[in-house]
Amino acid sequence: MKMKRSILCFLAAGFVAWTFPARAAHVASVLGLVNLTNYQAALLVITDSPPEAAFTASTHKWVTAGQSFDDLNLKTGRLHIDIRQIDFANSIVRAAENRATQLYVPQTTNIMDVAAGNYLRLENAGFDDVLDLYAALKDRTLLVHPDLSQPALTLSAVVTNKADAASLLEKTLQQRGAVILADGNNFEWIVPAGATNLISPAAIPARPAKASSSSSAVDTLPPDSINFDNVDLQQVLGVYQALTAQKWVQDQPLPSSVTFTFHNQTPLAKAETLHAFDVLLAWHGLKVVNLDDKSFKLVPFAADK
Repeated sequence: MKMKRSILCFLAAGFVAWTFPARAAHVASVLGLVNLTNYQAALLVITDSPPEAAFTASTHKWVTAGQSFDDLNLKTGRLHIDIRQIDFANSIVRAAENRATQLYVPQTTNIMDVAAGNYLRLENAGFDDVLDLYAALKDRTLLVHPDLSQPALTLSAVVTNKADAASLLEKTLQQRGAVILADGNNFEWIVPAGATNLISPAAIPARPAKASSSSSAVDTLPPDSINFDNVDLQQVLGVYQALTAQKWVQDQPLPSSVTFTFHNQTPLAKAETLHAFDVLLAWHGLKVVNLDDKSFKLVPFAADK
């Protein structure tokens, strides 16, 4: 889901989506189709612009049949979207916007040239689109190294199931200079080959789960609860404080240019979320150290320590 990702409340997941009626200022079209025996989805590129929206905004969003979400970006109020059907034979997504039928069609005719059967087709899909699809196929949350960036991808292949499609994307990413590392049962790292600040998963062991001290505490964050897109360090540590119920105490200056991008594509326990943060911090040369049970600080971190 290639949103302009920003920090969301980590206790509640929200969706902002865009759709396609007749007005040119409010358009959605199809960029990708995945028709497998055990997974079907379509990639939409959706744009809102004035006068319907306060400003021009666009997003790439993977959708599945039966999915519902709200467009909260329109000045006229909430627009409820229901994905009714993905018609793979005709490369069309049938949807309802506030119960009114809409058709989302491809931006180009290339994506419509598909054979019957199972396939994966992407037409100028962004790097985040590819990663979100890969995460869905593997049922993993991805930790993406900040130095890794890749151009848009156009890809067409006959694949049968999720495992075959995931293997295809892995090979494609590796051919483009990415390394994929497993980290426990819930994470995969996507890092650039030859990264100078690369650490191994073993360098940051998984945190042990702790019993909650409150019966009302949320111990598992649902998918999409956290969306960071170039979020600054102070905002990230605000979420970290909330997860640990500890106070961040800093007695030395920290880098001002550090930003974080992170999206939990799968449910994560608090300990798993903190582990993800530990990995992202380490890639920026930082490490959390507990001062006591109620506070922590950041210190420089070296991969060989």
